[in-house]
Amino acid sequence: MPNFAFINNKLVNFKSAKIHIEDRGLQFADSVYEVIAVLDNNLIDLDFHLKRLKYSLRELEIKFTINKKNLTNIFLNLIKKNKTRNGIIYLQITRGIQFREHKYQKDLTPTLIVYTRNKSFNLPGKNYTGVNTITFQDLRWKRRDIKTVNLLANIIAANMAKKKNAYEAILIQNGKVTEGTSSNIWIIKRNNLITHPANSDILKGVTRTSLLKIIKKTKLKLIEKQFTHNQLINADEVFLTSSGSFITPILKIDNKKINNGKIGNITLKLAEMYTEACING
Repeated sequence: MPNFAFINNKLVNFKSAKIHIEDRGLQFADSVYEVIAVLDNNLIDLDFHLKRLKYSLRELEIKFTINKKNLTNIFLNLIKKNKTRNGIIYLQITRGIQFREHKYQKDLTPTLIVYTRNKSFNLPGKNYTGVNTITFQDLRWKRRDIKTVNLLANIIAANMAKKKNAYEAILIQNGKVTEGTSSNIWIIKRNNLITHPANSDILKGVTRTSLLKIIKKTKLKLIEKQFTHNQLINADEVFLTSSGSFITPILKIDNKKINNGKIGNITLKLAEMYTEACING
């Protein structure tokens, strides 16, 4: 457990950190968030996170000005005080406090919440592992491109995966794959790398965005289009990406093994290239 959190304008003891009971983030999920990886004390893909955060705030008309220098200082201070060498930074911005009513006032002061958690990452090497997944119906709202804390449908799917001893649930909508509950999904068929296009059906993942740059250095053909459940389970390789999981191979989907249950060569190479980019910048 971390020792400190940052609430609005001050550092507070984590155990006593609180927000008001009429905060709209609590009552309506009227709130956005980001999860930023920390690897060897380095903030991973920070610029992409802040760009997406600005987008989410703008789409919901939450009036919070992003100051990269100030936020970076908050992050680095928490990393130091909480001794978070490897882990995540959780940042949440709510619309603020108001008497309970669906219609929000325009002059609210947003609530800022930041804290860290220690975490071990699945990195290429002798301990690099693949995971099992399940498929599940996509029950989420229609604006998945906004990173809100409206995650109840994700929770239902993720806990079904947990009951089945799976790492992640891959969400299916009208027979086609959208994404995972907290990840983007990729398939490899021959030399084609296929992932869902970044639109309102999925969240534009930060690790996804970083990986798109790395792919340009390879001979892989990137195809951003929807793919079916049948294409998913018959792919040569499948992997997921997220800020908390980086690039993680998927070895089994429901009862179907992928690549005979082994980590694929292309997935491994992409994971190595991404990790190197994270470490060396």
